[in-house]
Amino acid sequence: MAGSRTLRVQYQDITVRLVNPRRLKHLDWALLLAVTALACVGWVVLYSASKSSSVEYFQRQVFYFAAGLGLALFLSCVDQRFLLSLAPAGYVVLLSLLVAVLLFGSTAKGSERWLSLGFIRIQPSEFAKLGMVYFLAWYLDKLGPRIRKWYWFLITFALVGVPMALILKQPNLGTAACLGPITVAMLFVAGCRIRHLVALGMIGLAGLGFLVWEMADFDPNVEQSPRTFFDLKHYQKKRIYAFLHPEADPRGSGWHTIQSVVTVGSGRLTGKGWTRGTQTRLNYLPEYHTDFIFSLLAEEFGFVGALVTLALYLAFLQLGLRVARDSVDTPGSLLAAGVVAMLAFHVFMNIGITLGLLPVTGLPLPFLSYGGSFYMTTMAGVGILLGVSAWSRLARATMAVALTGIVAKPGGGGP
Repeated sequence: MAGSRTLRVQYQDITVRLVNPRRLKHLDWALLLAVTALACVGWVVLYSASKSSSVEYFQRQVFYFAAGLGLALFLSCVDQRFLLSLAPAGYVVLLSLLVAVLLFGSTAKGSERWLSLGFIRIQPSEFAKLGMVYFLAWYLDKLGPRIRKWYWFLITFALVGVPMALILKQPNLGTAACLGPITVAMLFVAGCRIRHLVALGMIGLAGLGFLVWEMADFDPNVEQSPRTFFDLKHYQKKRIYAFLHPEADPRGSGWHTIQSVVTVGSGRLTGKGWTRGTQTRLNYLPEYHTDFIFSLLAEEFGFVGALVTLALYLAFLQLGLRVARDSVDTPGSLLAAGVVAMLAFHVFMNIGITLGLLPVTGLPLPFLSYGGSFYMTTMAGVGILLGVSAWSRLARATMAVALTGIVAKPGGGGP
């Protein structure tokens, strides 16, 4: 009894502190090394992109990484249970911000995605991804085995559907779609029934019928008025049409897809060489420092460089899944799974778009694409992974020390 009390005291000693710097001694250095390697790849490619536009892109990206690394290390020291306890309130705040974007948001590239707060602009849709990861981790942990009931399963999607609909209305199709795989991954980790996920997948396939209806009799040269609340915008339909028929408008809606594929193919096996990409120098490739930066990488470093980058992404994602597997508690596994699903979706979609396999949706590539809001979201996700991993390692180390002390006591069963 005394030994059990000692173990409980030791266990609580590492959990009651809101910010525990001791966790820095238990960081997952392999994960941090993979992040740094991907960041370095991003710097190399973005510096080349900056040679065709402005070196400020490269300088700001280095600053974003430094600031993001500080944020990640700070989050790794924060007790995740405290952040999880704020998840319900955070969900309400998030919905309020998304509604405010629709009412008062500023327009950029045809979408109302930014909210001006005087001296700073924020992008609530970016916060929505990690906000929903925390909310779902809190919600699914509270449900426990009840998630195996179909009605609790459906309620989960109802809760996710509200912010998804608000983001889609901005419109921001890419970010709204990102919430889907996050939810599915976290439901799987929470222990939902597989047949419920299969049924959901069948419904998703049936949803393609809505897309076919949306694209029926679509004329890219004639802008139609919306037919439903969730009707796709004209420019979004043009992106889908350009994906299906890029040759129909090679100098207009099909330009992005055609030039991206040409850029990737021109790199061949080993590439044209660093800073020697002609597609960017001659301004054929659009958005080469953000959404299509992987095309630039493939042009200058070829198939070999693209393959090495993909290997780094796979290593990073595998290390993230290891964090989810080795977590000492369910909320930690849920948080890690949600972050991995979010970043994996961005990697899969962005590279698929640059290869012409998916329609253009404007999703950036983690650690490579330029952009402050998304970079900070990515590094915050890294901080969550580091925090879950450090907490698990510290908990095991502390409990091992406690058990050693119990066994070593006279009458404790040890020598």
